[in-house]
Amino acid sequence: YRYYFLIIFILAARERKLLKFILSNAFFGVVTFLIIYLLKDLKGHGKAGEIVNLNDGYAKNFVMKNKIGKPVDNATRSDMKAKAESEAYKNQTEIAAIQAQIAQLKQTPITLRCKVGANQKLFGSITSTEITNALAEKGIKLDKRLVVIPEPIKALGTYNVSIKYNHQLTGTLTVHVEELNAK
Repeated sequence: YRYYFLIIFILAARERKLLKFILSNAFFGVVTFLIIYLLKDLKGHGKAGEIVNLNDGYAKNFVMKNKIGKPVDNATRSDMKAKAESEAYKNQTEIAAIQAQIAQLKQTPITLRCKVGANQKLFGSITSTEITNALAEKGIKLDKRLVVIPEPIKALGTYNVSIKYNHQLTGTLTVHVEELNAK
């Protein structure tokens, strides 16, 4: 019965040009959004540091009340811009330091002396820990997780080991493996 009344009301309203008002958001309630800068991760919406659009009620009653985010205004925009600039500067200085260390690694070959078996093969293999310890003796601090040994070093000789800082910056290091009693 209600649906028939609604249909009749809509047909009558079309003649009075009220149909536009009835079908607009103003008749059913306006849904507004707020632009929020997230201070913490918000499941299903975004991560910390992102700008998201949230429903007005959800943003005011939950997100801002629990200090998960804050509305974006001119002060927030300038803070975000300053933070992005400081991150860019920090990244540039880190890249410059890494490039300097890569150049230093190219000029600094290391020599490891190990016990050798019958066929000039090592007892065990050379690990990234041994390589980083040898570099530390020369004054170069390096994390052992950055050292990438393509295949195990189990024999005497000269090997090139890659140092992978990130996807863009890699360096090579020359490792000489010699017999322990050799002079």
